[in-house]
Amino acid sequence: MAGTSRRHFSRTACASCLAVMIAVPGLGTAAAAPAAAHLAPAPHGTSPPPPPTPEPEDTPPPEETPPPEDTPPPEDTPPPEDTSEPPDTPPPSDAPDTAESQKPEELKQEAQARVAKAPEEVKEDVEKAVTKMLSLIDDPRTTPEDRAAYVSIVAGITAALKMVEDPRATPEDRATNTRIAGKISTSASSLSVSRSSSAPQTLVPSKPLADVSQAVSGLADPRTTPTDPKDRKRIQQIVEETCDALKVYEDPEASPEEREEAKKKLEERTEALRNALYLELVKEIKRYKPSASCSDAIEDRTRQVGWADGSLWGLSDRSCAAPLAAGARQESSEWHELMECVLRDPFTTCVRYVPED
Repeated sequence: MAGTSRRHFSRTACASCLAVMIAVPGLGTAAAAPAAAHLAPAPHGTSPPPPPTPEPEDTPPPEETPPPEDTPPPEDTPPPEDTSEPPDTPPPSDAPDTAESQKPEELKQEAQARVAKAPEEVKEDVEKAVTKMLSLIDDPRTTPEDRAAYVSIVAGITAALKMVEDPRATPEDRATNTRIAGKISTSASSLSVSRSSSAPQTLVPSKPLADVSQAVSGLADPRTTPTDPKDRKRIQQIVEETCDALKVYEDPEASPEEREEAKKKLEERTEALRNALYLELVKEIKRYKPSASCSDAIEDRTRQVGWADGSLWGLSDRSCAAPLAAGARQESSEWHELMECVLRDPFTTCVRYVPED
């Protein structure tokens, strides 16, 4: 009976202690720790259950980053004016061949092919001239300067025949270019070559003939031919007049007066680069910083066709567009009206605006 009372008392006391532990915060935890240390060991052969695996905490999804606001593109700022000389670029592959771009063998083959299809009225003359020029080109005794002249002459004859064959050519243009091919050929065939041990090779008329031949090549090139038919017609006329003067100058049966008159016409071509008005035009153009291509175009056309038609042909070249426009806006310049005319009208009609000497 006493044992029963003690067990009852123990149970009652334990219940009372448990109630106190629950009622007082933190006391249950503190008391549990030493109690856990006196827990009975697990029975032999059994392992304590593994501690529960904590469930992974829910990871909030990453916040979506709003797309960046549209930033307006920077305003276009015009690039600074490029005053440097652009590098020379080779012509496109479909560009027509010229005396400068063709190799001698290529020029020879094209010339012979054009001669084979030349109009009957000039075929004999062009064949004779081309054969002679090609022979001089291949001659090792020919100087580089003369060889370059012969190449230009052959290229000019070839260019004239090419324009004759052009299906787009008008009957008038076809007839004019046939005459030009014949006249260049006649002059080329009559050129005299002098060689001696004490004097260099002399071929005086070759220079103006080579110059007008280059002008013909320029007419045949769509990149450089004048856009207005009036201008093309005027250049063709100058070429024919030069060939006629050469023919008279080389004719042993011509009178001294006729030869002197022909000589004056030829000298106008060869001396054009020293013409005072031409030099004034060049000085004026340099004020507007032309490219080397523009300066070369003006010089080359002046040498080929003379002052002032040749100079204005060069001034109308596409490479001179910027300085020409700048000069046309310069109303205080005495060249203002001429440049304005070249921009607006056929350049051969603008000679009247050349300032008085």
